[in-house]
Amino acid sequence: MTDTQSARNVRKKKYQEEQKQGGIFRNLLDSLRFRGKKMGAVLGLVDTKLTPFQKKKLLHEFTVFFDLNKDGKLEWKDFDMAREKICEMSGWKPGTDKFIQTHELFVTIWRKLQDEGDENNDGLITAEEWLRMWQKFNEQCLKQASKADEVSYERKLPDWLEKYIRYKFDLFDRTGDGYLDCDEFEYVLGDFGVPARDARSAFLMISQNNEKKVDFEYYKDLCTDYFRSNDPSALGNFITGKLVFSDK
Repeated sequence: MTDTQSARNVRKKKYQEEQKQGGIFRNLLDSLRFRGKKMGAVLGLVDTKLTPFQKKKLLHEFTVFFDLNKDGKLEWKDFDMAREKICEMSGWKPGTDKFIQTHELFVTIWRKLQDEGDENNDGLITAEEWLRMWQKFNEQCLKQASKADEVSYERKLPDWLEKYIRYKFDLFDRTGDGYLDCDEFEYVLGDFGVPARDARSAFLMISQNNEKKVDFEYYKDLCTDYFRSNDPSALGNFITGKLVFSDK
């Protein structure tokens, strides 16, 4: 072996060792970052207060998709109106299995929501109670952050919301093929007063210009972004068809 080849081998071996050590270091650093984030949650170093951006998103959902009679509070009447609208849109007649299942689903969601949000037990949930409910949920997730869980505390959802997300997906999925398309998205949001142009633009964003299939698991991730994330660039911010959350 020539001196030149030998020198190259030495440099190669040294480079490989450095890369190996660097990889170990990076893995350790990543581990410490994750543990630090987790420990920060346990020690209460993470701020659980809703940001102005989060409040805007939550209040938009409250006003447009929950408070259907627009009186500033939620009651069973709102849920019954939503149930009637869905059954009418879908052609589900009274007495059919779909009609009965929809009624049972809305009763379940309303009871769970009332248990968690109706602080004064008056049968109503005001916008203030709605935001306080989410604040308490943040705090609850933070307290449980030390427990082993596959889902991080900032990605957890209330039980009632899991059912609500399933309902919303099925509502959008007009053809029942397990995927949402732009026409379905525009049709359903239009019934809630969202302009067709905004709905189409929003769908292009969440579907990444129609390159990403919007199935239930992806839609659930998007919803989690909407309800839990404070990142203005998260794609889930557009699932309601609203493109900008401003003070106006």
